[in-house]
Amino acid sequence: MKFTKIFWGAVLVCFLWQWALGQKTEKPRLPLGAYKTTAKIDLTGANPMYDSAIVILNEAISFYPNDAELHFLLGKAYYHKNMSREMGRHFFQAESLKIQPKFQEEIQMMRAEKWLQVFNQGAKAFNEQKPDTAIEKFTICTILDPQDYRGFMNVGRIYSLKGENDKAISYLKEGLKLAPDTLDLLRLYAVALHNAGKTEEALEIYSKIIKKDPTDASALNNIVSIYVLRKDLDKALLFCQKMIDVDSSFKDAYFNMGWIYVQQIQPIILALDSLKDATGVYRTDEKSKVRKEELEKKRSELFTKAETRLRKTVELDSSDIDAQLLLAQVYLEQEKLDQAVGSLEFLVQKDSHNCEALLKLAAVYAKKGVDKAKETWQKAQDCLKAPLELQSWHWGREGEFVVAEGFVKNISGEKLENVVAVFSVSDANGEFITSDNALIEYDPLLPEQTSPFKVMVRDNPAIQKGEIGFKHLSGESISFRK
Repeated sequence: MKFTKIFWGAVLVCFLWQWALGQKTEKPRLPLGAYKTTAKIDLTGANPMYDSAIVILNEAISFYPNDAELHFLLGKAYYHKNMSREMGRHFFQAESLKIQPKFQEEIQMMRAEKWLQVFNQGAKAFNEQKPDTAIEKFTICTILDPQDYRGFMNVGRIYSLKGENDKAISYLKEGLKLAPDTLDLLRLYAVALHNAGKTEEALEIYSKIIKKDPTDASALNNIVSIYVLRKDLDKALLFCQKMIDVDSSFKDAYFNMGWIYVQQIQPIILALDSLKDATGVYRTDEKSKVRKEELEKKRSELFTKAETRLRKTVELDSSDIDAQLLLAQVYLEQEKLDQAVGSLEFLVQKDSHNCEALLKLAAVYAKKGVDKAKETWQKAQDCLKAPLELQSWHWGREGEFVVAEGFVKNISGEKLENVVAVFSVSDANGEFITSDNALIEYDPLLPEQTSPFKVMVRDNPAIQKGEIGFKHLSGESISFRK
């Protein structure tokens, strides 16, 4: 046996040497058994030669591509070299060529070991926020075991998070072929379709999810958004109510209902305007008067419904800015000025950079004849002229630090240099604890350009609140809006 190994090795070395010299001599096609014998010796000897086995078996497969055992042996060599992707491909090919049952148990053992190893590597990369590495690892899982849906599901999940919806849909669809009734897969697939703008297909999948799990509030909420997009507000309201039936504390359901009722008021306002004459006065004929009363009654009912749902939203979460603003608008439309002032003053006190709240508050003050109307109006104008727009931000604890990060946009029309983000933290009562600052990532910040920013302060257990602001490197404050 040792002689055979040395002989075939010598033949291969000879031809490699000829090739290196630039000769065009083609490699001879050796007997199938010769390749297998040499590869098995390389794989099982006292000193295994896996690289040699890989070279020999790749050459053998070029001559005998439909031999299942060759693919099995090559997969085994790649297993020992920890080359999981290549191992998976050749094991799959061996099975496609109907490998003998005696080899199948060994394939399953090696495949299961490597699949779990690579899957855990993918999970670790995902948790460490390394999406590309995670995709690579989970993709290998789909090659190692193309019958296990979890590899396809996780690749699809990450592509969806990256906003690459077409790729997400492709992988998730493959996963669903293997596990068509798996709810996690269906949920991910529906969201990817929804984000890709394929709302009809998404609605079909969401409906399937609801049949399997009628308590899935997220699916119900997404169904609402699709019906709103299609302007089918009655169906949207129906599913909002289903959300509340599932979870009476789901504030988004109440907000959505309030918003929908406000939308339903708009055509009523237009219908009322159509009853006015050229001077803007309502016509006084009997038919017009009856119609006007019907429309005003309907409008009043819808405002009451909208107010009730929005008040419930604010009761569940007083920090919901969108709900507070819309509730203030509903109060204004009903001439409930005191209630509107309460909501708007709360918003402005919470965030002095809320331009919309400042504008509405100035309008309410003017209606009430309050002296602060002019001052508030000027603040609103200054807010609208701010050179920066805070697009999003959040803060949280990371190890020994509290970290704030987000995105800010230059809306001034001019280049801004040396823009510094300032992060201030306070306790539950709003008492200042500390602050720190850092230059935003892009300098200069060009017109219409958006830059990320990140600021850290040393953690303190008393920290409960955080605020962000901006200034020039010289220290002069920069106004911004949200």
